Amino acid sequence: MLVLEKIAIFAAYFHHIQNHMANIKIMVCAHKNVALPKHEYFFPIQAGAAQHDIIPEYHADNTGDNISSKNPHFCELTCHYWMWKNEKADIVGLNHYRRYFDFERRWPMFSPDRSFTTIDYIDKPYIFPDLEKMLDTECDIILPPKRHYPYSVGTQYKVFHLVNDLNILRDVISDLSPDYLPAFDHLMNDENGYSGYNMFITRWKHFDGYSEWMFKILFEVERRVKLSPYPDQARIFGYMSERLINVYCMRHNLRVKYVPVIMPIEDKFVNPSNLRYCYWKFRNYLAFNIS
Repeated sequence: MLVLEKIAIFAAYFHHIQNHMANIKIMVCAHKNVALPKHEYFFPIQAGAAQHDIIPEYHADNTGDNISSKNPHFCELTCHYWMWKNEKADIVGLNHYRRYFDFERRWPMFSPDRSFTTIDYIDKPYIFPDLEKMLDTECDIILPPKRHYPYSVGTQYKVFHLVNDLNILRDVISDLSPDYLPAFDHLMNDENGYSGYNMFITRWKHFDGYSEWMFKILFEVERRVKLSPYPDQARIFGYMSERLINVYCMRHNLRVKYVPVIMPIEDKFVNPSNLRYCYWKFRNYLAFNIS
């Protein structure tokens, strides 16, 4: 009888642990069938499935509530939207099929925002830290490191994209979410770096809040902007959201942990050293602040 009681206690404890383990889904967005690192957290989603043949073993972003047909202009945001509307998780994140957070990087605060590695990287075990603990004790959200420029974030957008699109984005934020405007203006005018790639890991409550706000803004921008085949505008909403996630974090005073990005590629590459990267960052910081 004592043995049966111990078995029952152990079974109850095991059931309790199972029920309280975090459900973690880290999107890996891909538009083609490629090999991905193996880890139970990774959740592969086919981007733009409405316009391509379905990839076996991927979750297609054209099922359920979706914006898959918008992929040419929304990029990985069609996967982001699909996850938000059709799945649930305690912790959720987004990686690309060729961009992953590099939690094993030594001296991450001195490392480039991205580094390249050989394609066989995906064959090695991918290691996550204790994300529950990290998102409890260290931060509210994990983002890639900021990339810094010798001019403001707003100027950087105007140099590489269409300035009128940025003006429309500001108008929409002013009209729909005026409480976000100070954070937006601060990022565009007073900062020379931002976290890009639309990559993140956070708890669902922040993911839900950010998604609600971001898509409200972007759908209204889409209604007002005149889209064209001009190359600098092709990925317009993906470009905008790279700035918006920074605005959202500022507006809500989220604690951000910056984790470098690793990119497995087949081409030859030369990574900048940490020392050279720090020099570039310092040089751009000086140029921005004395201009």
